[in-house]
Amino acid sequence: MNSARGGYVKIVVGIVLAVVAVLAVMYFTSDVARTKIRVAADQYAHWTPENIAKDPENYLNFCEQEAEKALLGLKASEISVAQNSGKLQAMVQEATGKIGIGERALTQLKEAYAAAEADGKWPVTWEGAARDKDFVKRQIVALARQVEGQRTLKSKIENGLKNLDAQSTRIQEGRAQAQAQLAEIKTSREILKVQKITDDLTERLASIGAVIRTTSAIATESTATVSLDQLAASSVATVDESEFEAIMAKK
Repeated sequence: MNSARGGYVKIVVGIVLAVVAVLAVMYFTSDVARTKIRVAADQYAHWTPENIAKDPENYLNFCEQEAEKALLGLKASEISVAQNSGKLQAMVQEATGKIGIGERALTQLKEAYAAAEADGKWPVTWEGAARDKDFVKRQIVALARQVEGQRTLKSKIENGLKNLDAQSTRIQEGRAQAQAQLAEIKTSREILKVQKITDDLTERLASIGAVIRTTSAIATESTATVSLDQLAASSVATVDESEFEAIMAKK
């Protein structure tokens, strides 16, 4: 019985380790998650191997609750990641559009400046207005800086999207682990039921064996007392030989 329970303890200890791994995925997502996980860690500390062996049913209940909490937390993180990803993708599209517009305008101004310098014809017409040499030079510098700024912004946003993709992958892994542990908990409950039946049967068989041994000892005990019922039965079974001979002599 002790060895069987010891094996069961190893199974449920494995469950807690895997659930903790799921929670570790959440630990780095927010301050709120870290606080909740610290509280959960205190609860896990209560479930020593000795306490698990004493109360495996409630230990499984505890693990199930923690796994379900982990799934809820991961679902919330998944929604947050999706929302942020949508915003960043919109920002990438906006930056891409601004870069395209800026590059086209910059190309036009640079060509206009070069042509005006070559021909010695100022001002030039740009965006429906006459622009002198100083304006065009300032505008070229301003546009170049703005385009470069949008490129830098786009690069940062794209890195943010990569980080969100990585976080999404960790969330999926965490969800798979939590679901696997819920299945393991369900299986362990059934194992525990079987183990309880096995333990009860072992005790019953041991009890039956003890009774049989006691009965056998009484049956073989030469000094055991004889009851009135036993005497009566013995008396009925005895044959009177003289009576038997008289019956046989009659013709």
